[in-house]
Amino acid sequence: MLRYVIDLLPNNSVLKKCYTKIRRAKNIYRRAKHIPEYLKDNNFEVELNYKLWITKGTRFKASERCEELDARYNRVVGWVSSYLIIFSVLTLCEIPFFTLPENCGTFISISLSILILVFSQFAYAKNYSVRARNYHECALEISKLYNELRSLKMNPKHGIPDVNNIKDKYEKVLDRYDNHLPIDLTMFQLQKREYFRIGIFRKMCCNIRYFFLVRFIYYFCVYGLPLLYIGICIIYYLFKQNIIKL
Repeated sequence: MLRYVIDLLPNNSVLKKCYTKIRRAKNIYRRAKHIPEYLKDNNFEVELNYKLWITKGTRFKASERCEELDARYNRVVGWVSSYLIIFSVLTLCEIPFFTLPENCGTFISISLSILILVFSQFAYAKNYSVRARNYHECALEISKLYNELRSLKMNPKHGIPDVNNIKDKYEKVLDRYDNHLPIDLTMFQLQKREYFRIGIFRKMCCNIRYFFLVRFIYYFCVYGLPLLYIGICIIYYLFKQNIIKL
């Protein structure tokens, strides 16, 4: 809460400058505590090994995320389309409990049609299936470089030019593919909880964040929309019963 209040102050405010300095110092101290031990030696070869390992795992996680999003958006379009058909049939059959006024029925039909259009266009624009394949190919290429570097370290005669060669290949691979999202790195760190020293509370927060980024829309459309419609029908039925009594 204090952070949002401080952000409202002008940039030349003394209080805001002091708060920024304190926060920066805390961030530096906190990050220094989480730096792996072998990165503190300022060894370029070891650092490159770490980068290859963590980027490889993160890109695999990005591929899994895109595959899941592609599958879920396709299912959402199918489920919402079926709900639109079912709602149209309920309206035609005029089943007492599930029948709403004509204006409400028209609004719901138009809303479901818009949802189908939006999800279809969004899934087409994002092209998650292609992204998943690209991330997977990127991870495989980095995995080869990682294995090459590991094999190189077994040779006591290897030198800096050999390491730089792998570094150049790594940079070319990164240039050819889109970058992953921060949530992909987070999910990879959760997979290696013991190494990154992630506690239960942070794990729970990361899983909640992943749920809202990847799965929330699916569960809302598949389970939330029918429950919402049933709730509206119950409210309308009770409201109509009270009017009849009056």
